[in-house]
Amino acid sequence: MPLTLIGADDTQKQVTGTAETEVKYLRFSQPSANAYRMLKVNLSLWVSGGTGYAYIYINDEATPRITLQTTSTSEEVLSGECSISDLPAGVHIIKLKIKNSDAGQTTYTELLEVYAS
Repeated sequence: MPLTLIGADDTQKQVTGTAETEVKYLRFSQPSANAYRMLKVNLSLWVSGGTGYAYIYINDEATPRITLQTTSTSEEVLSGECSISDLPAGVHIIKLKIKNSDAGQTTYTELLEVYAS
């Protein structure tokens, strides 16, 4: 099944410190059970220092479906995929949370593209 763009955001956000902080969210609909089986995320991530982490959550889940990380101090595009075949029909929320490994360092994100297939 081809990839379908279900949402994008190009607003720069940043978080300083080690606390996971939600910086973006996107609502999407699962038209019927198993209509979309996979989710692909492209996002940009970079840091002032330390290691930057990006987490993709769906709805109010406690465990991220995708975890990405970088130590790059210039904007880097990272990709990750996860299964969403377990989601029932209806509206769902994708949440992007970021943090840094070092309390005094900042993690940045700008580009977010979300595809489903």
